[in-house]
Parts: sequence; structure tokens; C-alpha cells
Amino acid sequence: MSNNNILQEYIQKITDLNIDRATGNAPHQPILLLSIIELIEQEIVCENKIIPSPELVEIFIKYWSIVENRKPNLAMPFYHLKKKGFWHHQANHGQENTLSVIKQIRKGQDLRKIIAYGYFNDDLFELLKNPDSRELIRQTIIEKYFVDKKQEITRLIIEEHKIGEYSQKILEQVKHAFASGEKFIPFKTDKNIRKTAFRRAIMSIYDYTCAVCRLHIMTMDSVSVTEAAHIIPFSISKNDDVRNGISLCQLHHWSFDKGLISLSNDYTVIVSKKSY
Repeated sequence: MSNNNILQEYIQKITDLNIDRATGNAPHQPILLLSIIELIEQEIVCENKIIPSPELVEIFIKYWSIVENRKPNLAMPFYHLKKKGFWHHQANHGQENTLSVIKQIRKGQDLRKIIAYGYFNDDLFELLKNPDSRELIRQTIIEKYFVDKKQEITRLIIEEHKIGEYSQKILEQVKHAFASGEKFIPFKTDKNIRKTAFRRAIMSIYDYTCAVCRLHIMTMDSVSVTEAAHIIPFSISKNDDVRNGISLCQLHHWSFDKGLISLSNDYTVIVSKKSY
């Protein structure tokens, strides 16, 4: 079968997703696909292993907020999309039997406990890696399920491209020598885009873990107890180099802002005497 025939076959399947019209419009599955496409395009997902990660949750929620007012649920489409025949699951070690017998997953903690990652048929993943076929699949989803929200979704896609580009450039900056007194802003952009890109880059480095106490808590609503902080405040340094960033829990972020803790040039934590 030619690539074009394979593409058309998947487009047919994608235009027949379950959006649960019986309980009102609940387009979880097409939003999940749009979110995964975004991660592939930004090269956050580079292999055919789609983990229910904070990055996926964050983008899923951004798409969801455009089309629905209700609370989103990533676990449901991540599990039920398997019924279409092109999406599959890899169980976590020891959860193989559970995955084989359960009929649904509704909670994020259950999803993370049971499923290590989802993956597409190999030929579909190859199509999603190709810019032309990926865009055709994305536009098919938008036209089929979200034509009345096309403008808003297009704006979100453009915004995500800028965030992804900014984040990638500040990560690549580590190839160059670091000087704390130098300014580094890859390109001028909206403040919210810059801040989101910086946060994503820092969180990807520290895996949503506090650099001081190692606390790591992440909900399926993409809420983390850790925050991305500039070591030398951006208002002073104008430096978004990731080496001027650190991941801190809310307590240690507060302590850092109050001068109770600081960092040496080799990133050793320094505790102020006034904190005793």
C-alpha cells in the first residue's frame, strides 16, 4: 500500500473518533491527538512512546480550555483511544495483568500507575513525524471536530510554536560559555510566551523536582509544587540562559526570594545566617 493510501486510511479512522455525544460534546480523543501532534512538532516527543507527561497534560488543557468549559480528563482518551486500532499501551512493570482486564481508566493516578506509555502503529507515527502529512492530519481533526474554534486553535498553535522555539534556543545556549553578567534573550516576544518557555525548559532539566529538597509532586492537572526561578532576577539580568535558572518548591522559592538561601557559582546552596 502506498504512503498516500495509508494516510487516507488513517484520516478516515481519525474522522470517526468517539466524542461521547450521548453525554454532550466531549472531544477528549481529538484533543489528545492535537496535543500529541504538538509535542511531536516541538520535538518533545521524538520516539513512538507517548508518556502521560506534564508537558502533554499542559498542552491538552490549553486545547481543552478553548473548546470546553468543563474539567478536562486526559486519562479517559489516553485509555479509550485504543479502540480505534492505531493506538496501543505499554503497561508498567507488574501491571500487565491489570491492563489486560480493566475496562476503563478515569483517574490520572491510575493512568500513571498502570500505563508506562502509549504508542501509535509504526506507519502512523512515521506519518506524524513528516511535516506535510502531520499538518494534513491536524487540519483534518480541526475541520472535523472544531471548525467553529478554528481561529482560536490556530492562534494557540502559533503561540505554541513560539514557546517551543524560544525554549529550544535557551536550551541550546548551553553550548556556549556562560557569563552571569551577560544578557541573553533569543528573540523579542510576548512576556507570557517568554515566561512559559523558560519554565518549560527549566522543568525539563530538573524534571519538576526542587533542586534543594528534591521534592517532586505533580498532579494530572499539570500543577506542580515546583516553580522555575531566575537565579539573578530577569528584571536585573535580562538573562534567560537556563544556567541562570533553577527549579524550586514553593517554600524554597520563597526562601530564595527573601534572601534566606542563595547559590554559589558552582550551584552550592548557601544558607543565610539570618535563617537560623
